[in-house]
Amino acid sequence: MNKNDLLQDIAYELIWGQIPDQILGYTDHFDSRKVKKGDVFVCIDGVRFDSHQAISQIITAGAALIVIAKQKINQVQEQLRILELDAGKTQQLAIIAVEDVRYAKAILLCNWYDHPAKKMTMIGITGSKGKTTTANMIACILKQAGKTVGTIGSTGAAFANQIIELDNTTPDAQQIQMYLSQMVECGCDAAVLECSSMGIKQMRIGGIEFDYGILMNIEEGDHITPTEHPSFEDYIQSKCLLFAQCKHFLINANTKYLDQVMRYLAVQKQLEVLFFSDQTLPNLLECTNRPKQEFSLWASKVLETKDWNHPQVHITIQGNILSGPSQCIRVNLPGRYQVDNALAAILVTMWMGVSAQTIDAALSTFTVKGRLEMVYQDDRFGVIVDFAHNGFSARSALVALRAYQPKRLVCIFGADGNRSISRRYEMGQACGQLADLSIVTSGHNRYETFEAICKDIEIGLKKTTGQYIVIPDRKQAVIYAIEHVQEGDLIALFGLGQETYQEENGVKTYYSDEEFVLQTIQERLLKK
Repeated sequence: MNKNDLLQDIAYELIWGQIPDQILGYTDHFDSRKVKKGDVFVCIDGVRFDSHQAISQIITAGAALIVIAKQKINQVQEQLRILELDAGKTQQLAIIAVEDVRYAKAILLCNWYDHPAKKMTMIGITGSKGKTTTANMIACILKQAGKTVGTIGSTGAAFANQIIELDNTTPDAQQIQMYLSQMVECGCDAAVLECSSMGIKQMRIGGIEFDYGILMNIEEGDHITPTEHPSFEDYIQSKCLLFAQCKHFLINANTKYLDQVMRYLAVQKQLEVLFFSDQTLPNLLECTNRPKQEFSLWASKVLETKDWNHPQVHITIQGNILSGPSQCIRVNLPGRYQVDNALAAILVTMWMGVSAQTIDAALSTFTVKGRLEMVYQDDRFGVIVDFAHNGFSARSALVALRAYQPKRLVCIFGADGNRSISRRYEMGQACGQLADLSIVTSGHNRYETFEAICKDIEIGLKKTTGQYIVIPDRKQAVIYAIEHVQEGDLIALFGLGQETYQEENGVKTYYSDEEFVLQTIQERLLKK
């Protein structure tokens, strides 16, 4: 690529060498061990490694352009002195410094892939909970309306009848731009991105202008760790950074900390904002102190069906967005907590011109992988797989399952290592209060021991009177639940959802809750 096209909209200082006219490639995931001759490489000071320390390795591998942080100039120049290179004689290598390497990296990749986001309708969703379900609802509705849609989020990059697994809900900027480019090539009209707080903070979505943004909710305790957000205020601020990248924005009026959100919103003078809520209008106006005209959609009535063979939530919607009287939208998922997700999807697609009839036709048959997914059911018992991995999600899911009155609700769950410890207490307390039996097992231990994670979970469990046992191996926990199943049981597996691995000490081992449940039932029950 021509250097001027590549570096467009990037403010930089040339500190060494001469920028080649042509850059041949980029380094996948910006791993200093994967540099190829003619590459551009962006140095990042990451959680476990600072690639500014690998300048000699990057140069030796043949990089044509190296981007560094301005605060690292002295460190890099010292490495260059040790290498004893002559900048004047090195015609095919340059080092430039920028204020924010993550932002520069995102813009560079937008340029490399020729700005695919500008060629589609872009929808970005942030919030502590509900991003995946809402993103998939929006995609389902737009497909029903005849659009070709791609999604990027915790269930993977999905487009053109394929799903590509991702390591993060909001992946690296290189992956985002690459998959958006492929979506354009496949004829996608729209793309829906789940924007995690860390994905926004680390500029992984930098350079993307969203036509529509959505704030679902903000919950305490999530991602407040030394390696993620140092404070809850930083967490809120990171989510609100999405405002500046959007043309239109939707906000859940029931969001906790709405006052803080509105302060960040106040500086976005040109942003058109609509609100939605699962409350009736009188309660809505009283609890939010917002004028009536701002509320474009609310739920005037919510009815949950009680038939587990066909679980649905029926939502009667009203609002300024409707051209006529109230409408009933059927959502093919259990649980009242799905109402917020559905309202966000309904409002944004109506704003895009989709009719209520089309929305109802889409959501009445909607399913999403790994979200309250019934993976097995017979006359004796059923097994649910869900991604719930904190107290809020677990509590919401268990309340929804309780509504179907199983004789016994058995919950198998763990908690993630190297994540907020408060998640563990809250998971334990939620399951202890709402499940008849909790089986504590492993999730993604990452770089912690199961024993340390379990100890924290038990702090929450012991605040309740709920019965629980500990089985460290997840497979053995599933086997135990199925071998000891009682008639009328509903078994819920929380934490992994659609994921097909468990991570421990940096190693990902293949494992699927759904596959192992079906295998165990086949081997231990059906063959008896």
